[in-house]
Amino acid sequence: MLSTLGGIVNISKVLDDERKRLELRFHPDNPYNKPTFGDCIDKSGVLLSVTVRRHKHDKTRPPQHFVRLLGHCTRSFAFESLCDFQYLPMWSTPKSDDALAAAELTNAMKYVKPRCVTDLDYFKRAESQLLCLPELFARVDIVHGGSYRIDGPEDGQHEVLGVCTKTMHDTHDIVQFNMQDTFPAQPDAQILKRLKIKYVSDEQYMRVKKLFAEIPVWTRIALLYESGVSNDKLKCIIPSLAFYFNNGPWRSLYVRYGYDPRKDFQSRYYQTFDFRLRFGSGVSEFVYSRKSAKQKKSLTGSSEEPKSDLVQNIDYPYFEEHKLPRSRQCMLRYCDVRLPRIQEMLEKIPTPLTGAVCNERTGWLPPSFDTQVRQIVCGTIRELLRNHYRKEHLTADVEAVPQTDADAEAEGDEEYYAEDEQTQEEDMEIDETITDTNLEQLINNITS
Repeated sequence: MLSTLGGIVNISKVLDDERKRLELRFHPDNPYNKPTFGDCIDKSGVLLSVTVRRHKHDKTRPPQHFVRLLGHCTRSFAFESLCDFQYLPMWSTPKSDDALAAAELTNAMKYVKPRCVTDLDYFKRAESQLLCLPELFARVDIVHGGSYRIDGPEDGQHEVLGVCTKTMHDTHDIVQFNMQDTFPAQPDAQILKRLKIKYVSDEQYMRVKKLFAEIPVWTRIALLYESGVSNDKLKCIIPSLAFYFNNGPWRSLYVRYGYDPRKDFQSRYYQTFDFRLRFGSGVSEFVYSRKSAKQKKSLTGSSEEPKSDLVQNIDYPYFEEHKLPRSRQCMLRYCDVRLPRIQEMLEKIPTPLTGAVCNERTGWLPPSFDTQVRQIVCGTIRELLRNHYRKEHLTADVEAVPQTDADAEAEGDEEYYAEDEQTQEEDMEIDETITDTNLEQLINNITS
């Protein structure tokens, strides 16, 4: 193993200089082998030796464990970069004069490299095939994520003074959820600096601040609805009051600075509930996708009336019992689902012991809790549609789409910058062909 790292001498040189990187060569004797590099990180570690002794004859006797401390370290090397492309020095020689004959591969190492310093026979060999490889194939060994898009021409009439397009490097208020790191307690200085140059009144700022003082976790659409502040102004105010989770149980929500939902059992009411609908036939006549609804609203210049009294307004942030969801995908908090049965379920969750922390995947909620809530919501929609179909003689087929881990990882940081969460509202395929005219069968298969 030491030879792959350059020997003890090379390791000592790297440890003496914190700026050097440690080379790892999988084939040290091959000069064409490209190394992968390890970066020094300040991370403590211990090396333990655990010995387990079991009785050979008496299997019921419990095993004995012996633990020894072999050593410790305060610095580590992490090999997280990519390795360059590898090219083996191989020559192909045809087995016969036939052009279609198979070629034989030969290791050319002994032909391109002298065996030792005194290998004079190397210079007496006849001309052989050339092996000219570049020093490097790849320019960098670190993965860089990029977002490529074509910006359309804009006339600048709707621009706000001082508002610049966010880049991937301007993500001070975006936080990844985990159980180890501490969450921000105050906004970044750059965020406060940008807030001073934008036309945000004290009255607008205090309205949003008061909402976060009452409830520490919000969705963007709920802040727009409750505060009455325009979207352009709200985008300037929110980063100075809250940070944004892009994963975890509180994904796509804004959390007040200094508030840690991992330590507060009441934060279970504010966890993310992602509810989606897949449409067939007639239901698409009632509910738009959020992206389509916003496009229609921007073209008409005013809020369009819903197609039916059955559908909630597109800007209404809550789900109620006697209305269909506002769009095909709704990002809600559990407290936004105003169904008595669901709120009773949240109340009946046993209080954890003092000092307990939440689960990294499910938060403070038990496993499969979201599945139960989704079934209750689907049952409410099924009953609502059944009553409506009996009155209007309509046929439709609607189906709840459970969220998967792949759906959650696919929603990257761009959903944060998209206006009004339009990238979170997915366009579902619509099938206009009615294959079953039996109304009761369609209704019973809503959640299938």
